[in-house]
Parts: sequence; structure tokens; C-alpha cells
Amino acid sequence: MQRKTKKIFDILRIIINVILLIFMILCLTTNKDNYYAIYWIIVPVMLVCETYYLYKWTKVGEWNVDKKDSKAIRYSFDGLTTGTLVLSGLLYLVVMALEMFNKSIKTNPYVIVIVYILFTISILCNLMAVNSANRENKELAEKMYKYKK
Repeated sequence: MQRKTKKIFDILRIIINVILLIFMILCLTTNKDNYYAIYWIIVPVMLVCETYYLYKWTKVGEWNVDKKDSKAIRYSFDGLTTGTLVLSGLLYLVVMALEMFNKSIKTNPYVIVIVYILFTISILCNLMAVNSANRENKELAEKMYKYKK
């Protein structure tokens, strides 16, 4: 991914996370239905943005410096990012499914805080996976081609 595109995505992720934090605080302090609705609209936007961000990283470069080590780096990246995305999506779907049985689940303060914390942890894990894969590929390329700075 190009640096300009990465910066745009990083800024977008931070903005969405801050907006989600603001609406979480507003939900917890005011108990207005409008704030709850906006909070639960921003959550899937955050999930879609994160999915698209990882999709862009998956497409770029294919990381094929070395057959064995590149595949190990790739599997590690794919495993961590897939796991965090699936768990985030499942969390959101479980909350939406539980809403069918209990209408107040989306307004429960514990659920709101847990969703925010887990989505933030998911973003941090994905950021860690991208940075780790980039660092390991750079080290592998320097080792393969004996390049020193």
C-alpha cells in the first residue's frame, strides 16, 4: 500500500475510533436513543473500514521474497487478521441477535463499553499484524539480498 493511502486509512481509523468513543460517552451519560442509534451505526462502519484496510494490505506485494519464510509470514498475517475480523464480526452479530430477545441489550452500558474495547483491541491487533509483517519482510529481503543501510 502506498504511503499516502496508508496515511489516509490510518487517519480514517483514528477518526472513526474517536467518534465511536465520543458517542459511547454520550450514550453512557445522556441515555438518549439518538446517540445509541448513531453508536450502533458507527460500529459496522468501523468494521467495514477495517475489513477494507486489511483487504488493501492483502492485495499489495504478495510478499514472495523467499518461498518458505514468505509463506510463514503470510500465514501469520492472514491468521491474526482473519481471527480478529471474525471475532469482531461475531461480536457485532451476537449483539444484534440478542437484541431480538432482549430489546435493551443495545442500550446496556456494559455491552457498549465491551464492544468499544474489543473493537479497539481488534484495530490494534490488525495494526500490529501489518507492522510485524512489513518488518519481517524487510528483514527477510535484507538477508536474502545482503542489503545493509
